[in-house]
Amino acid sequence: MAWRYECGLCRETTGWLPKDQAAAKRDEHRDTAHPGMVPTAEVFESNAKPIAKDPAALRMWAIIAVVCLLAWVIQMVR
Repeated sequence: MAWRYECGLCRETTGWLPKDQAAAKRDEHRDTAHPGMVPTAEVFESNAKPIAKDPAALRMWAIIAVVCLLAWVIQMVR
């Protein structure tokens, strides 16, 4: 998973980076380009897919739920 920072004031954008590096770039940009200002229009986003849009993740969670339900039913029958 990677993260990207975009400054809403000047449209400065980083590439996709690890979260700690993107946060460091954000802090560096704030300190050099907008010192003393309170950020108002920033975007700090991830390229991770939401689970609802990832069929493989949904299948995995469905399998886990079925296994747990099956284990619970077997335990209740005994």
